Amino acid sequence: MNHIKLVLVDIDGTLLNDNGIVTPKTIAAIKKLKEKHILFGIATGRTPYAVKHLIKDWKIDEYVDIIMGFNGGCYLDMRTQNMSSCYLLDGKYIPMIFNEFKEFHFNAGIYDQESFHVLKEDDFAKNIAIKNKLPLVVDGLKPYYHKQIEKMIFMAEKEEIQKISQHYQMNSHPHYRGVQSTAILFEFLNPELSKSKGIQKLCQDLHLPLDSILTFGDELNDYEMIKDYIGVAMGNANPQIKEVAKYITTSNNEDGIAQFLISQQII
Repeated sequence: MNHIKLVLVDIDGTLLNDNGIVTPKTIAAIKKLKEKHILFGIATGRTPYAVKHLIKDWKIDEYVDIIMGFNGGCYLDMRTQNMSSCYLLDGKYIPMIFNEFKEFHFNAGIYDQESFHVLKEDDFAKNIAIKNKLPLVVDGLKPYYHKQIEKMIFMAEKEEIQKISQHYQMNSHPHYRGVQSTAILFEFLNPELSKSKGIQKLCQDLHLPLDSILTFGDELNDYEMIKDYIGVAMGNANPQIKEVAKYITTSNNEDGIAQFLISQQII
């Protein structure tokens, strides 16, 4: 695999272990990518405004070239600090989404640059705000009904998110796309958006061949980028991710990223 130009990794369940840290072995592997002049980036559902601060805590800030956020909706080039956005969700569909899922119990939130806006304050909202080091704003989300947004997320107990996901799968939604990103989060996006589409734009902007992109992921919001590129499923990945991956590595608790890069002699 001496043709790899960019390595993109998901965060939760992939880059981070279950204790929420990037292990020394994985940090060392990322550093070696830089020494070989291979770009390293993060592809996440989170906001890049939060991730650019978090990578300092994870001790990888000097090695990260690209932060692709909102499941491909935008990317921040850390080398130039330029932000590029695409495939936004029209806020006029927010009331439609609420009505479609009114039988379920959830909180909803929207990332707005350096803050996290929600319907109500609860443990889900507070934990996400703390996790991403963002202030929590309770405004009912109505200010976004007439704006373009990157995404809206539902937060709920695992069983309720499963029900929401099942309900979504049984109904057609031409104006928005839904995807479960974690056990307690379900996201609503522009119907054209995926991490794969975001990578296409990134490659076009940076003049990178599509077949030179190596991706790592574990959950359904990683599906397209694992299927469409040189995709590596973590050992802890959703079975559907493993089905479309070209490779399977060890879990996020077993330095899966580092193990693969070493075994394939990329570093």
